[in-house]
Amino acid sequence: MLSFLKDGVKNYLTLYSLLFLIYAVGFALISSLFNYKNLLKKYKDDLKVFIRYFAYFSLFLLLIPVIGIFLYSPHPLKILKNLGFQPGNFKLGLILILISIPILVFAAYISSNDPNFKRYYPFSKNACRSLKTFVVYEISYLLMYYIAWEFTFRGFFLFSIAEMMGHSRSGILIAILIQAIISTVYHLGHPDLEILSALFGGIIFGIVAYATKSILYTIFIHAFLGILNDTFLYVRYYKKKEM
Repeated sequence: MLSFLKDGVKNYLTLYSLLFLIYAVGFALISSLFNYKNLLKKYKDDLKVFIRYFAYFSLFLLLIPVIGIFLYSPHPLKILKNLGFQPGNFKLGLILILISIPILVFAAYISSNDPNFKRYYPFSKNACRSLKTFVVYEISYLLMYYIAWEFTFRGFFLFSIAEMMGHSRSGILIAILIQAIISTVYHLGHPDLEILSALFGGIIFGIVAYATKSILYTIFIHAFLGILNDTFLYVRYYKKKEM
């Protein structure tokens, strides 16, 4: 019995070690060869560039890790559940979403007035040439970018580190801070206000994910904020050009 438990723990930690390696390679690739800046040198249409970039982002940070879990773990669905792919505390998650919506609307409206945000967002300026292309772009943004982002930071990094720290209070705090710091570092080069808010937002998202034991609510909150910010910018600066 003791041997079985030791083997189980060993396999569990080995899986997480494998996933950390997958993410290390994935981040290296999307920060270099498959980074949107390199893609912009090859393709003139930035809409195609960013949809490709979102696809690579999803491939390296979501699909390959999930495939690794299914290939390596005897209980892949349990692992995914432990990493936040579950409804979790639905009541708490719904309450937090309802509370966050007016705050997010206000934050997106304010940020859309910042010239730095206008220069940076939407990532693809060609996506704003028509309502149809804008909608296609934002759907791609949600499905291929935000889901992968939240699974990586509020899913894998948060829950795996908390698990390895025994879900102690200090371990949970460390897990929340580590995922927030890593996600903030990935914002370097973005507008200054966004970098600062990424740290505080990352901590809040980490708390929400851990409290609900789910990444579904942070996916909604994060994507709602980003897409709403793009929408405000589109309506304010680009929609008028179509008329």
